[in-house]
Amino acid sequence: MERLLKSDEVIQQAIDQAIQGEIVSLRKAIAFIRTKRPDLKGELDELGHDNPLCEKVVQVAARTGKAVLFDLHD
Repeated sequence: MERLLKSDEVIQQAIDQAIQGEIVSLRKAIAFIRTKRPDLKGELDELGHDNPLCEKVVQVAARTGKAVLFDLHD
């Protein structure tokens, strides 16, 4: 998880996959990251929705001027 949080590459790819217009779906971005990094599944499951990865997705999206839809909860 530490390496993922230090590198914006996978997170930016997730944002690119989850964007709809000017809005990034946080649910889709996290799902994309989970498919790219299955080794983090257990750790992400333990952290739940409020975790450093979600925060990093929001920060990277904000730097590109995109809004983030917080759609993790049903």
